[in-house]
Formats: sequence, C-alpha cells, structure tokens
Amino acid sequence: MMRSLLMPPYSSEMLLRLHHRQIQMNWISYYLGNHPRRVLLAVFCVLIPLLSYFLIYPLEIECDIRRGFANKHGHAVEELTKFSNFYNISVGGLEIWGVLARNKSTEDDLTINLKLLNEIDQLHQFVWNYTTEYKGETIRFKDLSSEDINYVFNYYRKLLAIEWMPGVNLSYPLASAFGHSFYLGSQFFGVNNGQKSKEGPIKTAKFVALWYMSKAETFEQKQKLQAVQLGIFKKSAVKPNNLLFDFEMFGDQVANSEMLRGTLTTVKLFFIGGCLMVAFMACTFTELTIFSKIMLIIGAIGSPIAATGACFAILGWIGHPFNSIMCITPFLILGIGVDDAFLLLNCWRREETKDKSAKEAQNQLARVIREISPSMAITSLTNTLAFGVGFLAPTPQMSSFCLGTALAIVLDFLLEFLIFVPCMVLFYEKKPTTEIKDDKRNEAENKLHLKTSPKFSWRSFTSWLLSVPGRGLVICLYLAIFTATYLGVARMETTFDPSKTFPSDSKLVDSLASFTSIQEEYSPINFLSNVPDLQNETDVAIFDEMIRRLETREGCYGNLASHNMYRDYKEYLNYTKTEEKNYNQLENFLKTRGMADVGTIKWHKEGNETIIDLINFVVVCQGRPSWSERAVYVEKTRQILVDFPQFNITLFDYDGTIYDLIITVKGELVKSLAITFTCMTIACFVIMPSFVAPTIASVATVSISFLTMIDVIMAIGFSVDYSAHVCYHYYCARQQDLGSKQEVITRVLQAVGRPVIEASLTTLLCMAPLFVVPVYMIQSFAKTVTLVTTFGLLHGLFFLPVVLYFIPLNTPKHSLPTFTPSTQPLVSMTDEEK
Repeated sequence: MMRSLLMPPYSSEMLLRLHHRQIQMNWISYYLGNHPRRVLLAVFCVLIPLLSYFLIYPLEIECDIRRGFANKHGHAVEELTKFSNFYNISVGGLEIWGVLARNKSTEDDLTINLKLLNEIDQLHQFVWNYTTEYKGETIRFKDLSSEDINYVFNYYRKLLAIEWMPGVNLSYPLASAFGHSFYLGSQFFGVNNGQKSKEGPIKTAKFVALWYMSKAETFEQKQKLQAVQLGIFKKSAVKPNNLLFDFEMFGDQVANSEMLRGTLTTVKLFFIGGCLMVAFMACTFTELTIFSKIMLIIGAIGSPIAATGACFAILGWIGHPFNSIMCITPFLILGIGVDDAFLLLNCWRREETKDKSAKEAQNQLARVIREISPSMAITSLTNTLAFGVGFLAPTPQMSSFCLGTALAIVLDFLLEFLIFVPCMVLFYEKKPTTEIKDDKRNEAENKLHLKTSPKFSWRSFTSWLLSVPGRGLVICLYLAIFTATYLGVARMETTFDPSKTFPSDSKLVDSLASFTSIQEEYSPINFLSNVPDLQNETDVAIFDEMIRRLETREGCYGNLASHNMYRDYKEYLNYTKTEEKNYNQLENFLKTRGMADVGTIKWHKEGNETIIDLINFVVVCQGRPSWSERAVYVEKTRQILVDFPQFNITLFDYDGTIYDLIITVKGELVKSLAITFTCMTIACFVIMPSFVAPTIASVATVSISFLTMIDVIMAIGFSVDYSAHVCYHYYCARQQDLGSKQEVITRVLQAVGRPVIEASLTTLLCMAPLFVVPVYMIQSFAKTVTLVTTFGLLHGLFFLPVVLYFIPLNTPKHSLPTFTPSTQPLVSMTDEEK
C-alpha cells in the first residue's frame, strides 16, 4: 500500500506521452543548441516592436490612495456611487479635501474674532480662485469644484458682525439666528480649550476648517486638480507672515503625488539593487573568462528585464492602466529570473565536468533542460497561479499588480530559454587551466595568515545534518520559529493608515496628524434617503425613529450636531404656523436660510406640488482612535439601515472604501490562501506524479506562508520555489538505485544547493536598497521578500532534508522511461553561425 502511494504505476499510455514529451524536449534542445544566434535575433525582432509602445505613448502611472485600495464588491463603492450621483459627479471624480487654519504657535489656539475670520475668508477666496499652469494651460480651482460647501463658516462670519441683534445666538456648538439653528462643530475644532465649559460664545479654537468638494473625472482632470492642490500645499509650507495664522492642507491628490514620489525613489534604488546583483554574480563566476562573465550576466539580468518590459508594453497596448504598486514588479521578476539562471548555469557546470565521451553520448544541453526545466516550470507555474489568484482581489491596484506580475513571470520563463540559454551556449567559456592555477596560487598566498579549514562539501554537510545532533537542532529551530510566528500572528491587527503609502519624511505627515486629531472630535456620516409623506403619520413616526437611532448611537452628539433639513423644515412649518403637511414651502424655507443654492436636497415641481427626490442629512459623532475601530463602527451603522428599507437609505463616509478593505481583508485572505494553495498543490502533483514530494512541498508552502502573513499572496507563490526544487530533484533521485536515503539527499543538495544559496543571496541583495525607502508599504514588501527568502532557504536546505530522511525509501515497481537522445551533437554550431 505504501509503495502505491509513493509511486503510482505508469500505464502504457502514460509512458507514450512521456516519450513524446521527451522527443519534443530534445528537438527544442537541438534548435537552441545549434541556432542560438537565430533564436536571439528572433527574440529581438519580436521585442523591439513590442517595446516601441514606450516611444509612442508616455508612461502614465495612476495613483489613487483611496479608490485604488477600495473593495470593488464592498458596500462603500455602491454608497460612493449614489453620493456622487447626488452631486452629478462620476464615481471616480469625487474629491473631498480640506484646509486647516491654526495659530502660528502650535502650542496656542486661535483667538476667534471678526478680523481673523475675514482673513480666513480671504484664504478661502484664495483657494477658490487659485490658478496655476498645467501643460501650458491656465487652471482655476473654481472650474474643478462642484460647489462651495463652507456655508456654515460663511453664515457664522456674517452673523458675527451683527451678533448684537435680537434673535442671533452664536453659542457653540449649536448656534441659532432668526429661528434657524446650525451646528458649528463642522468648521471649528478644539473650541474654548482650558475653559470651564466649551459651550457658549467661541473665544478660541485650535483649528478652523475649510472644506472643498472637487470634480475630477478623467485622468487629465485629476492631474489638473493635483497641480492645484500641490500649489496650495507648497504655499502652506511657506507660512506667509502677512497672515494672522498658518494653514495646513490635506488632499488625496497631494497624497497620490507623495506616494508616486516614494515609488520613483524605489525605481531609482532598483538600479542599485541590480548593481549589487551584478557584483555578486561576477564574484560567483570565478572560473569564467571576463568576456564570458559579462555576457552571461547580461543574459541572466536581461531575461527578467526584457520580460518585465514586454509585460508592461502588452498591458499598455491593450489599454490597461499602470499604478504605483506595479513598480515593484521588476524587483520580483529580477529575483525569479536570476534564480532560474543560477539553476541552469549550475547544471551546465556539472555537465561540463563530465568526460568528452559522456557528453557525446548524452547531449549536454538536452540533459540540462530535462533536469532543470520541470522544476523551473513548477516554480513559474505556482508563482503564476498565486498572482493569478491575486488578480481576483477586490482592490483595483492589487488586482492590476498581480495581473502584471503573473504575465511577467510567464514571459520570464520563456525568455530564460530564449535569451539566457543561447547566451550560455554561445559565451560559456572557462579560464585557461594555467590562469586558474595562478588565481588559486594568488588566493592561497593572500590567505597565509588564516588558519587552514577543511573544505566544504555537500556530502559532509548532509552527514552532519542527518546526524542525531543535526536533526535535533533542526527540530528545535523549527519549533522556535513556529512559536515566534504564533505569538506574532496573535498580536496582529487588521488596520490601514494612508500615511503608510507615502514617504514618512513628507510634510503631509504633519497635515494628516492634524486632520486625524479633528476626526477624533468630528466624524460625520452622510445619509442619503427618501423622505416620508408628511400626511402619513405612520411613515413620519418610522422615519423619526430611524433618525433617533442613528443620532443616539454610541459616541454621537445627538440631534444638536446633526445637519437635517427634513427636521428643520418641519420646525419651519411649525414656526410659520403652516397647517398644510407637504413640501410645497420648501423653496421659501431654503431662501430664508440663505441656502437655496446648497445641494442638500434634490427636489422638483409637478404642477403646484413640490416633490423631494432625495435628501442628504449628516449625523456627527466622535471619531474612533484607530482605523479598524472606525471600520467596525460604520459597519454597525449599516446594520441599522437594514431595518428601514422603505426609505431606500444609504450612508456615505468618505473613508468608507478604506473601511471596507479593513473589514473584508481577513475573508479575502483566507479565500486567496485556500484557492492558491489548492491550485499549487494540484500543479505539483501534475508535474511530480508522486505522493511524497508534492505533499512535502505543499506543507512547506503552508508553513512558510504562515510565518509571513503580510503580502500573503506573494509569500505563497515565492515560498514554494526552493522547496519545489529540492522535492523535484528528490523525486528524480529516488528513481536511481543509490543505496541509502543519505546518498539520495546528498545528490539532491549537490544538484540544487549552490544555485539555491546563490539565488537567495541575489534576491536579498536586490531587496537591500528598499529598506532605506521611507515608505512603510515598500519596507513591508522588502521585509516580506526577505523573510520568505530566508525561510525558503531554511526549508530547502535544512528542514526538508530532515523530513525526507524519515520517509521510507522504497524502490518503485515502475520508473520513468529513459530514452537515448539523438547522437547528433546538438550544441555544435554550424559553419554559418561560426
């Protein structure tokens, strides 16, 4: 029974398929070996027209810190759509941002008086009429804005000049004038600090806020709005002396610009990482001539770079947008491509050590491709599947990133054979024997001062590793890592902070801190709803109950802080002693409040009847200190709305898309983990028709991914690489009668040990520059790749050999067929190519 599980018998049909597959592989090897220059020329003829995209079209990188991370299937997208339609703005065109006026001394508060408010109004006019240049065109902010929403500030400022009049009461937080009440907490924050009561006339305030709603629907309009916001942002950093106050601003377009700045820093450091990889490869190719080193390094790095460029060009030709996260793709593909190059080159080296007769009997390139291509296929397939599942992610930026990376991995797999292998055939050349001996003699002379140490060998390493002390140390290390992992995961919290997406040295960090502080005091939620028929007392009572429940939630300020035109209109009817219970007096009501042009109510006339289509009312609550708590709070509010479907009510929070991401990330994580792991396990079983090797590789994937829950999709894909190489070669080594389990594992480590170490070191060197990028998201990516690479190396060279040692080594009844390839020297070049 055990034997049937370890190696299933091969039917005649399966043997025939394997025979055909090997014939095809021999033909590929023959063509690559005999016509390497033709292959390279064909590749360049395909790549050059493809890459011409970057000469014809400018590369536009889209950054959207808010919608780019939105859950496409979440409630917030539907709510944003309804809110945007209310103001006749497309879903992608709504931008809400603010300017905060504060004391020049950060420790003191503003003294509120008419002179100060008039200067703040001048700031408002400056912003409203701000002009700048964009591609030779003069841009005015007023043309990009939907309407002025600072009506509370404007109303308060006008009333402050006549506060002596009867009927005017400007007490905080609820002021009133001529029978109308309005909440001041939306534009004045930190009011009357240090006094016995915050209520009463506003004497001091920490911040006075000005809010703006912009309309930027196309990419060009967003760029124009970004130019406006950046101009105002730079003006705020100057801190003009002619004002009584300083001001700060925070807008999504400024945050997008800062996120792009961090991305461009990453791209620059990509070249530093590439230089480190080149230096490392030059040190490892010691046995090759200088020219051979240069050409093989160009081939090893050129394959992944060409794959990345071709991937971006294909996406560009089909009109797929580029985003800032996709700038990470070259790092990933470079690491994967160099890994494959090391495997191919190491196998080529081992074939070179065989005597001439052996090389003639078994074609060298065919043997290399037969040995390495399956494990390369496993890692490429599993990585593609992992990022392919990531393409289904609900967040647009992550979905685009995974699509681009999956496509680049497939292209890199092909180009490794179409670029690096021909370079290896053409340019692999060892130094002359005398030169190698001179190098060894010089090296020995330089190390005379060091004590002589025994030469490392994989056989001695395997003997130590599989000894009782070695196995015990590995088991203890494994348990220690899992214990530390469990403790780390148990303390993890699902959260998000926009500041993690742009550089920590940005001045926007201070602005975000100020806006976060006022959000803890003022956290409004908009509600878009139908209104009841005023003549239907039952509907009115149900609607009033809904409003009461919304206003009495935990942390809310109640009806005093709400902006509710429906309730104010009912009070207006009572104040004017109007007996008719309808909405026909709505137009007069809005005019008396000076709010006829403020879009808080959508209504139309049908004859003499006024019909309200939709009302936008606001309930104000205290904010929660963390993003995760705010997300849960908004979700609980949605549950209240479910009880009142007759009013078709939805909420809108400008940060709702981020809250949806926080709420759904755990479920999406589990789903992606399950789908990706299942697909990868199936792929391993297809390529390695055995029970042991794929199972061990899959278990290793889970354990490594469990150790790094950040960027889990990428971790799952990468974590299988080293384990797959070890398990596949173990699977092949079991077909040979090597006598003992220790000899089998020794052969495996001799085949993959050196390239796995070299590949991991190059990946770590490529990631090293990213640790200096002052962007949390980029550093998190670098840490994840570093941890996955480290744990993958530990699994491949330490944990897996010990696990495989405990598995019985049974000789299978059936083995894979071997076929003698063509005796024609496949790697010889024709006279024409010479």
